[in-house]
Amino acid sequence: MNRKIEAIHLSSLFTNPAVKAAFERAERDNGAALAIPAPRPPRFIGGAGASLQWRRNLEALELA
Repeated sequence: MNRKIEAIHLSSLFTNPAVKAAFERAERDNGAALAIPAPRPPRFIGGAGASLQWRRNLEALELA
């Protein structure tokens, strides 16, 4: 399964022109943009998700 990772330029996150320009220069000068990979949700295999939810419910009951 091929997943394309989309990069987010850090300079696009700033509205202050001076800070934005500094990050744009850093991205350009390094030859590659600074990027934050998009977060991936956890994957549960073989019933691990159900087991985890059961454990959370049990802990909630113990704390009540």
